[in-house]
Amino acid sequence: MFSTLLTLLALPLLANPLDDAAGIELRYTGALAKAAAEDSPVKRFNLYTSVVREPQAGRRVAFALSERGAGGWSWPERFGSIPLDAGLNALTATSIRLLYDYEGTPVIIPLPLPVSPFGEQLKPAAKWNHGKETWEVVGTRKINQRNCWQVQVSTNLGRKRTLAIDVESPLLVALEERVFVGQGDEHVLVMQLESVKALDRAQVAQTTAALPALLKLQSELQRGENETRPDLTPAQLQLAAEALPELQRGAADTPFSLLVSAISRDVKSQVQRGDEVSRLAEKLVGKSAPQFSLRLLDNSEIKADALKGKITILHFWEYQGEPLVEPYGQVGYLDYLFGKRRKLGVHAYGVAVDPRFGDQTANAAARKSIQKLKSFMNLGYPIAVDDGKLLEKFGDPTKVGAKLPLWVVIGPEGTIAHFHAGFYKINPDDGLRELDELVVKLIRDQKGKGDPVEK
Repeated sequence: MFSTLLTLLALPLLANPLDDAAGIELRYTGALAKAAAEDSPVKRFNLYTSVVREPQAGRRVAFALSERGAGGWSWPERFGSIPLDAGLNALTATSIRLLYDYEGTPVIIPLPLPVSPFGEQLKPAAKWNHGKETWEVVGTRKINQRNCWQVQVSTNLGRKRTLAIDVESPLLVALEERVFVGQGDEHVLVMQLESVKALDRAQVAQTTAALPALLKLQSELQRGENETRPDLTPAQLQLAAEALPELQRGAADTPFSLLVSAISRDVKSQVQRGDEVSRLAEKLVGKSAPQFSLRLLDNSEIKADALKGKITILHFWEYQGEPLVEPYGQVGYLDYLFGKRRKLGVHAYGVAVDPRFGDQTANAAARKSIQKLKSFMNLGYPIAVDDGKLLEKFGDPTKVGAKLPLWVVIGPEGTIAHFHAGFYKINPDDGLRELDELVVKLIRDQKGKGDPVEK
């Protein structure tokens, strides 16, 4: 498998790196394939890195990643900067990683740095421990006319990866790694150096001109470390749109230009999609809710008339037991809100949207999956089933390119008070604060503004 994939990826190298260069530009190609399969890889990727000398000691690795195939990071997670000490050890937790969509579940797969911190240990038959891993030089091999140390890395479970490291420098030339995902499904990750280019000071300045603005935007977006959702909030989209002119100037004719182009396309698309969702909301908010009924998991039915005089939250989402993907549709936060406000007349219903409910042969499997999630999350609010017809009555955001969940709040008088497509931005200490504040306002309006409501 390793040799086959490396053959697919092999491309001629340029010059060797120069020890006195201000920086080195390294480009890699790679692939991820199922170990037991003979067909094409499930993912391919390209990795651009530059290793630049710092003013004092050490280096800094800047990187930009592109992925094709099953899954992939959104643009805010596809680039970064990693400071290294004089021994080429990373000084931050930032790392280069793939995002693999394995049967609907996102799996994070780390990639090694382009330079090895073990250059001094590389000699024939050398062996050493690093954490729980054993590293051993098992020989040499030639890859694209480059002499390399072949290094095997093992754990108590056996061989984990094989590295090829340039004999003349600490550059990573090739990688083969066994990756287990799901219930032990073995995959093979390969990565190979495609080109090396030494950079002088002027080239370093030109190549990295856009990096400070990119890193500033990345920091201002305040996305979580393992954020896998592509959607940005309106505030985040505004930050990105404001940063784009500077990014485009700095990235012109540099390796970061493709990344900046992707940012531009994504911001434009998300803004357009947000405008379409806003138009949906404008048509519905303040208007009477459509006539509807909820068919619950136990087959009981709740008609809209039974909810008059009450505040009702409908949470349309793809409730499924597998994959259990964070943040589980924020159902745990909704359950907390429901438990806190139900005594004040607030009702919450999850609405599981799945076309299988319209198919008698698949209906039972769909219900079983929902019940698994409900039990796993110990949800106290009831869940209704919908083959898509109920969602369409309330305005299906997926028809304009947006994604579920959809949150609809119906006031006690039967009018739609709130329409929100997508996840809420969450602070773990506050939960669904935006939704809760709206619910509290409706409670106060119903009871009289002088009545206190628990925070």
